Amino acid sequence: MKNHIIDCHTHLFPKEYVKELDRLNIPFGQTLSERFTLTPERITDMEKAGIDRQVISIAVPGVNMSTLKNAVRLSKLVNDETAKLTHQDDRFIGLASLPLLSPMEAVDELRRAVEELGLKGASIFTDVSGKQIDQEEFWPIYRAASKLGVPVFVHPIAPRHRKVYDDYSLLSVLGFPFETTMAATRLALSGLLKELPYLKLVLSHLGGTLPYLMGRIDDGHRIFKSVQNKITRPPSYYLKKMYLDAASFYKPALRCAIDFWGAEKLVLGSDYPYGWVGELKRCVESVEALRLEPEELDRILSMNAEDLFKHS
Repeated sequence: MKNHIIDCHTHLFPKEYVKELDRLNIPFGQTLSERFTLTPERITDMEKAGIDRQVISIAVPGVNMSTLKNAVRLSKLVNDETAKLTHQDDRFIGLASLPLLSPMEAVDELRRAVEELGLKGASIFTDVSGKQIDQEEFWPIYRAASKLGVPVFVHPIAPRHRKVYDDYSLLSVLGFPFETTMAATRLALSGLLKELPYLKLVLSHLGGTLPYLMGRIDDGHRIFKSVQNKITRPPSYYLKKMYLDAASFYKPALRCAIDFWGAEKLVLGSDYPYGWVGELKRCVESVEALRLEPEELDRILSMNAEDLFKHS
């Protein structure tokens, strides 16, 4: 039987979430096409590209851009609406949004989303009101995810110094990959995966620039004694435990990632339906063009996602 092809990086905004942002006077900051909601066009795009299932989460602005009260309210709304969709149509696998402004509230919502709503993991951004996600105040969330056996999808958000990217429209081109690179490296250096060796972290956009900088990151850990107090193994040991989505579409970068992580740590990703990066057909073709062994191709297109999200 043919394995289902699963796109692990797509975005969908529940209509009720968008309405609630407007009611709360929280700027949305983008114009959405119909494909950002569940429409016939979205299903048609999946069928044309041969995509059987999509893992869905909201993108920016997320739920933590206002007060804690609003973050809790928006998280519950998004998760309830996402769960409704996944129950109505099993082509969709839902990830929870969490009120990270209060890590303990986030833990409670993660448990509710997984145990009561049936969502398959959580999606978090690389920055929480100026705080980096490796900080120990967020570790209870990771402990809960590890105990529940669900993955945490790490997605970039605009950095505080975004002006340097705006001049040439480089925020999504460079800013987002750099943010993912920074967040993942800090998570590796923090000792989080030393404490939680079975935690499943999934990095968006092929891990940013990690495939290219791995040697430099290890050299930095070896040379700078000040960063050796939390881990004694090289950071690459912990970075290699993380999963990457293949939302890159560039053959040399994909090959570099596979050479280091192996096909068992990559999952398909498109960033659909975001314009030039979210091309469904291209995301499949770019992986197929690598001419991998059949088992390696099956792992990236399907098997790894089935294992991660326990969805069959």
